[in-house]
Amino acid sequence: MNDYNHYFHFQREEWRKLEVSKDQILTAEELEEIRGLNDRISLQDISEIYLPLIKLIAIQYHEAIFIHGEKMEYLKKKESRAPFIIALAGSVAVGKSTTARVFKLMLDRWFSKTRQVELVTTDGFLYPNKVLEERGIMDKKGFPESYDRDRFAKFLTDLKANKEDVEVPLYSHFTYDVLEETRMMHNPDIVIIEGINVLQADQHESLFPSDFFDFSVYMDANEADIKKWYLERFFMLRETAFQDESSYFHPYTKISKQEAETFALGVWDTINGVNLKENIEKTKYRADLVLHKGTDHLISDIYLRK
Repeated sequence: MNDYNHYFHFQREEWRKLEVSKDQILTAEELEEIRGLNDRISLQDISEIYLPLIKLIAIQYHEAIFIHGEKMEYLKKKESRAPFIIALAGSVAVGKSTTARVFKLMLDRWFSKTRQVELVTTDGFLYPNKVLEERGIMDKKGFPESYDRDRFAKFLTDLKANKEDVEVPLYSHFTYDVLEETRMMHNPDIVIIEGINVLQADQHESLFPSDFFDFSVYMDANEADIKKWYLERFFMLRETAFQDESSYFHPYTKISKQEAETFALGVWDTINGVNLKENIEKTKYRADLVLHKGTDHLISDIYLRK
């Protein structure tokens, strides 16, 4: 069965021809600032892929606002619409973080900063390392069972209940752990939620995270390419951020390159690759839109749910 039967398929050349009413809204300097360590995104990608996508999201947003207004008028109620939630899922090292930052910056510009756009990563909803170690699942970090799903469900419920202030947990990739401090979101209009697990569903729960999303995107690529990008990023970090003695991964700068490669391959083969096949990839067809990357890290195909 072709799982894309219920999607419109656009190749890059076809997608880039979609009409967009705005000119380029990012500069090369801004893009470089938010680009991931080994993500080859360019201004050409912004104009050919992301501008049409941001316009599509803007159409979805305005439609949601209009329908809410009509509904409140009919019901004779006065309540503002809950935040418009965009979910962004995909594997480790596929480029989600860069795409999420691009979404936020471009939506800020698209709406001329008249809408408050927030970005949240689900890393903050992981259990702290201490809890993972106590439960014996440190080697399952990133798997569904390593997340505090009750906390994530409460966060989504608070958002959709129009709670004025919503608490957001924070995570440090430097210390590889959840931080004790949190931040507060105050009445956002649009919230982008990025993480490997956002489209996963626990059959034992009464609500799925996807019940709360207004639009969802899955970043896709062939596993061999993602594995290659993961290894490239690991060795780039080994030469940069991991050099800091406070970094969780600093010890891996003290071993040989061959030993470091063996470690990184082991992490992929026993954790990230397994999680991709068993959990993450299975959520692909829950997304409203799939962005597929080729071996060059550039988006080659777009699939939009009909």
